[in-house]
Amino acid sequence: MSASRRVAPHDATRPGAPPAPAILRLVQLVVLGRWRATGEQLYREVARITEAQAGQEVLVAGCGDGATVEWLARRTGASVTGVDPDGEAIERAEVRARGVVGPRGVPVHVAYQQAALDDLPHENSVFDAAIGEPAIAAARDPARAVAELLRVTKPMGSVVLLQLTWGSELSADDRELLVERLGLRPHLLVEWKRMLRDAGAVDVQVQDWTSGEPGGPSTVGAARDAADAAHLTWQQKVQIVTRSWRKWGGWRAARAAVEREMALLRDLSDERAIGFQLIKGVKWPHGRENRGDGQAPGGGRLASAGR
Repeated sequence: MSASRRVAPHDATRPGAPPAPAILRLVQLVVLGRWRATGEQLYREVARITEAQAGQEVLVAGCGDGATVEWLARRTGASVTGVDPDGEAIERAEVRARGVVGPRGVPVHVAYQQAALDDLPHENSVFDAAIGEPAIAAARDPARAVAELLRVTKPMGSVVLLQLTWGSELSADDRELLVERLGLRPHLLVEWKRMLRDAGAVDVQVQDWTSGEPGGPSTVGAARDAADAAHLTWQQKVQIVTRSWRKWGGWRAARAAVEREMALLRDLSDERAIGFQLIKGVKWPHGRENRGDGQAPGGGRLASAGR
């Protein structure tokens, strides 16, 4: 059954009450938890396809508290720079980076900067590889954020997007609810690929990590466990009712708001609702006008290690 037939009706002409903080955390757990469950395997694959190594400069846009930056610096020896618009996240990243060392006690080379992801504070062609984490989907202009990754990457360098993608099981109303709760807007896979190509990337290839590492153990079960655990407690229901009552008034609207949140959480446990993709492109060295049809030989599905 599609989400549009299960979710309580949503009046698009009536502004919704702001979601309760507990609901924000639950939705983020269900959606982003599947991606975070891939953890080590995903980072290894990013290191492999970018060929990150000592002596190279790597950028991570939307780095948050620095988990990806720290992993890449420790495991590859590359100098890794993280950028995020959230000043508090950058502060946390800098704190966790203190005293971090690589194998055999070798210091790691990490740096952090607070900046808008669609206006990076770097010169052209300075990084050997660039990685766009899910937060670039929260930028004011995600297409420009992707173009910025290409701009700061050296010719023939790799640009990797780690992005949520819309599936087929969410209605338009449900998508808007999800965007509000995640704080970012997923796109269709074809849209992310187009952004890369429009910015000057060739050989655009994809790995589908929706169910975990391609060819590896599935994380769908873990995601469903998270969804099962993400039921609404009576305290959370009270939060929703209180906010809805203040906004709209009346028990009918408040009950509908609770039902809508519960249905959204159930629907998000379906892997068809939202996907997670690793999308890689290569910066063409001669500008977009000389790419021909914008496609390099071999574009398509990106093979993962061991397959």
